[in-house]
Amino acid sequence: MYSPRVIREIDMRPVLLIAQNFAREQRWHLFFLLLWVLGWALFGVFADPHSGPEDALMIFRQLAVYSVTFGVFFGSSAIQADQRSRRILAVLSKGISRSQYIFGLLAGIAVVLGVFCLCMGFTASWLLGRFGFSEGAMWFGMLALWTACMLTASLTLLLSTFMPPLLAAIGAGTLAGIPALLALRGDAVSIYMIPVHGLLEPLIRADFSQSWQATAGMVCWGWTETAVFWLIAAWIFSRRDLSLAVE
Repeated sequence: MYSPRVIREIDMRPVLLIAQNFAREQRWHLFFLLLWVLGWALFGVFADPHSGPEDALMIFRQLAVYSVTFGVFFGSSAIQADQRSRRILAVLSKGISRSQYIFGLLAGIAVVLGVFCLCMGFTASWLLGRFGFSEGAMWFGMLALWTACMLTASLTLLLSTFMPPLLAAIGAGTLAGIPALLALRGDAVSIYMIPVHGLLEPLIRADFSQSWQATAGMVCWGWTETAVFWLIAAWIFSRRDLSLAVE
């Protein structure tokens, strides 16, 4: 596993620069994500007062699933794009370690998805809060949603260090989906393996009569696994030959 000495030596300046560059490159993807949130807000303005609350909550659940899907997309394409353009060689030739590079990509994904979750939170606070949805539970739900997004993104980023993007996305979906299927069959332990399902299920099942009752332990466990996936990804990536562009 990655040495603790390497973790202590990580300089945050190049990490932040890589994250900023990644977020800037994904600005159009973020723009279209925010258009969905804007459309959801407009729906709340013109919705039928009788069916509007349930329809607004249904759209909220759909946006939560879409955000996790985009986490897989960002994680699978981040390294591949830099390898095709050979920009990764220019970045690493400046004395930036591979662990810093992977950390920077993950931080950039966190910024993009964090902005989306934050905008979702403000919109839900205004739209769902009008119909009695607990704002405290909703904001905790945004934290868990962001955690689920980063968990899937870090897992996909890990797989993309040695797989093509499509296979990395399929592999991440499979690895995250198997514990979810086992949990649906009543296995109480599998929910902690890769807890995407454990983070999203209470949010998806929440309604106006019973808000989401989630635990901070599940969120902490999700971030712990995200850190573990980053360490493994950095360890694998440090042993890869990047001298040839990926076809």
